[in-house]
Amino acid sequence: MASAQSKGRAKKAVPADEAPFPQFKESLAYQAQLLARITQNDYMARIAGTGIAPAQAYVLGELWFDEPLSQVELARRLDIGKATVGQTLTRLEKAGLIERRRIASDRRLIMVHLTDKGRTLREPLRVAAIDQNDALQDRIGADRMEQLNATLKTVNALLANAFPRAMTD
Repeated sequence: MASAQSKGRAKKAVPADEAPFPQFKESLAYQAQLLARITQNDYMARIAGTGIAPAQAYVLGELWFDEPLSQVELARRLDIGKATVGQTLTRLEKAGLIERRRIASDRRLIMVHLTDKGRTLREPLRVAAIDQNDALQDRIGADRMEQLNATLKTVNALLANAFPRAMTD
């Protein structure tokens, strides 16, 4: 039986290089990745009939709001690297959903345009996003969802500045 003295004793500080392996499943990074996997897998299932991936849907979404856009502008708006956007655009172009056109006044600048086929995906992707949002709200509640979203936006903004390599390819 432990004495009263040993029960009240403070734990001795352990040097960082001798600390036990952290409970990684309890970490913010793990929990954020788990949330991303859960919601992305759900969204992928909801849009499976469209034949495109979530990353492609996000690019199309930006173009539905504001077209045409340059590859650089798409990367900035989606907070991803230019090379990643380039790969996604190549897939969308091969699928006939977008086309890239050079600007006559500046042949270096390439603008991304939706095709008619790309425009037809707007409604099924919009409905899938709304349905997912409604399902999340039903499951976790509107207030908690709003709080979580606000917290994630704040944390992501803080971390984007602290870890700039995370925002590049």
